[in-house]
Formats: sequence, structure tokens, C-alpha cells
Amino acid sequence: MRANCIGSLVIRALSSVDSAIAGEVVNTFSNSFYLKTANGELVFVTNRPLRSPITINLDSTLNLEHVAKPLEPVYVREKEILIGGEAFIDLSRALSYQAPSNSADELHLEFAEIERGLRAVAFLLGIIDTTQSVLDPHGFAHEGMVDFVSGGVIPLRRSSTEARSREAALKIIGLGSGFTPSGDDALGGFLAAYNSFAKTIGRAPILFDFPLLQGKTNWISAKLLDYMQRLILDEQMRQMIDSTTRGDEDGLVLALETLLPRGHTSGIDISAGAVLALSLIRDIALEKEETEIIVSALGLSRP
Repeated sequence: MRANCIGSLVIRALSSVDSAIAGEVVNTFSNSFYLKTANGELVFVTNRPLRSPITINLDSTLNLEHVAKPLEPVYVREKEILIGGEAFIDLSRALSYQAPSNSADELHLEFAEIERGLRAVAFLLGIIDTTQSVLDPHGFAHEGMVDFVSGGVIPLRRSSTEARSREAALKIIGLGSGFTPSGDDALGGFLAAYNSFAKTIGRAPILFDFPLLQGKTNWISAKLLDYMQRLILDEQMRQMIDSTTRGDEDGLVLALETLLPRGHTSGIDISAGAVLALSLIRDIALEKEETEIIVSALGLSRP
């Protein structure tokens, strides 16, 4: 297999491994698999084109479940990654993906206009199939998400409530079914958006120590949540932030629409969390109280 792109954090993680075995395969799917490096980092290998700092993009149409098996060791030698005893990834022609710096340090005058984009996305989320996501009233994570919104999101308009919001956020980690629980995805989307703009609105980012996350959910989901809270984002998430910064409502709607098909419900959950955070950011920046409109449209308000 040949890699056409490799994320900057992948290069750093693999080059800093001291042991003979660089890591192991932890989960496999038909079009992707995950590696856990010897120093505890996560690497995502996929034949899809979406780039991120933690991703190796393959130029391959192989069923990757036939290429890598869970617990197989991973070795690194110059310009090559060996998986188990047979498979290897050729890195010799791979381009390096370096995520752009955070664009949210300054808001454009058009930022106020994102309200229409947020309402449009909330409307879309209200008409598509959201079964088993945080938006499904019958789903495992729905009630927990409603509690998070009322006890963590809305109060965060006031800077004095961060401790309360952190406590509410911890309660949705691990909630829901699926490879990455819905609560994790929703919180990841929320923190990615909120932390991107926190400095701009005079707030501190909300960050959780990784051992705390790992104690509440599976290791891969905890790592993905950790990366999102630290703004290690893929291209789709980065486009969402950039569009918001520019006040580009059409770009924001398109960016969030591209997220929706991700996983079984991951894209829906991430989008829901991000929309809530962006609406909250707008409220704080413009001294508004309009997030409740988005909450109601998403079906996350108390009766």
C-alpha cells in the first residue's frame, strides 16, 4: 500500500518511539484502521481523502480489514510502516499534512450573520434521520444531552459558571452506543468549536485531563475527544471554524453538512455539539441570548 499523505502528528509520534515495536493495531474496518503507538498516541489509517494531523491517507482500494488485524504489531523503518508480518505502507511519496493555525483569533464584522447558518443547520438536523444520536428522544444519550444543555451550555454565557459546565460535560462522556459513544462525539464537537473561539471572547478553553476522559469511555473515543478539545482537527472541522470566523453562513452550512454522514451517528452528534457551541459563542460575543432558539430547534430543551 502507498500513502499519499501523512499527518504531522503521525510523523512526530512515530519518530519519537524508542522501542523496537512502534505500536499495534487496535481496531479495523473495511476502509480504515486505528493504531496505538508505543508512546500512547492514536493514528488513523484510511483509504478516504479527508486529511488530519493524526491521519495516514492511503492510495488503495483494498479492504483494510484483510490487511490489518487487531493486536498485530507495527514497526517503523525508513520510509515504511510494517504491519504484522506481511503488510506494509510505503511512505516515500507521501506529502505531509500540517494543520493551519487557528483562524479564530479575530472575528470578522460579518460574524453576527452566522445566526442564519446555525438555524439552517438546526433545521436540517431536525428533518434527517437522527436515530440513536443525541437528538433521538428515544436514544440512550438524549436525556443526558438535554441535561448538559440546561446545566452546562446555557449557564456558560456567564463566565462564573465554568466549573458547573465542566461538571455537566463530564456526565455525557461515555453515553450512547456505537464505536464512539454519542455523548463523546457531541462533547467533542462542542469543545472543538468553543475552544477555537475561547480566547477571542475572553474565556479560557475548557480542557479535561486525558486520564479523566479515559476513565469514562473507551480509549480510542477518549483520544479523539482529547484531540478535538486541543484543536487537533481534520479538514472538515477546520472548515467549520474558518467559515464561522469569516461570517460565511453558506460556508458554515456546507461545512456542517459534510460532517453529517460521518460514522453511524458521529457526524450528527459532532454537528449538534458544534452548533450549540457556535451559538453560545455568538451570544457571548454580541451579548445576546438566542441559543435557546437553537436548543429548541434541535429538540434539546426541557418541556
